Amino acid sequence: MPDTTQQTAPAENALPMFYTSPRPLDRSKDGNLRLSRPTHFNFTAKTNAIPLLVDEFPMAAAYYPIVFAAGPMPIPAAVVGLKNDNNLFLDSQGRWQNGAYLPAYVRRYPFILMDDPEQKQFVLCIDEKSDMFSDKGEYPLFEGDEPSGFTKSAMEFCAALRQQGDATDEFVKALKEYNLLMPNDAQIDTRDGSKLQLSGFLVIDPKKFDELPDNVLLEWKRKGWLGLVYAQLLSSHRWQNLVDLLQVKK
Repeated sequence: MPDTTQQTAPAENALPMFYTSPRPLDRSKDGNLRLSRPTHFNFTAKTNAIPLLVDEFPMAAAYYPIVFAAGPMPIPAAVVGLKNDNNLFLDSQGRWQNGAYLPAYVRRYPFILMDDPEQKQFVLCIDEKSDMFSDKGEYPLFEGDEPSGFTKSAMEFCAALRQQGDATDEFVKALKEYNLLMPNDAQIDTRDGSKLQLSGFLVIDPKKFDELPDNVLLEWKRKGWLGLVYAQLLSSHRWQNLVDLLQVKK
């Protein structure tokens, strides 16, 4: 599984996935900068798992296996490939598979909300190396001295994702508290007889989930977490989707 670094302040050698040169949006530098809608998603080509928020579980489970990238704070992720550097949901032109759910982490790019330790607040950043930016794009980032309506919408979207990130962390902490996450290294048998080994991810242990006390289940029901558990468990049937896509691309 790839490094799914969470969206905190950029540090050397610790950039969020997909971002190569994130920096704060700056009126003096970016006054004439414009952004165009993506014509491709090639920036996602070299990964096999994309971070998910809990609000996305029901939609993502229809297309991807949902796992938790192992670490001190496991990160929910949609598995999009069977090899570390191969996103099977992209075609040769970098287009996402038609009709498949597009994770918010992808839709947010090339914007990101990051911590500013000095100002003790979050700032809207852009990946300045993204080819979506130019001085002739569709949407201006500024109108006069003020952020444009498009930029304000991007800020609101990033802020909403950060709030959902807090809710995701709460859910994952509860899974850890009740020891519900278990390693689930997978061996995939392809149609040509070869085998692929995936490791470094966790899934929810259905047996331990069934053994949760009634009062805990009631609390989780009130919080809307039962549906998240079922979505993750049901998503295990999506591994075959990846095997089928791998065969098509060979």
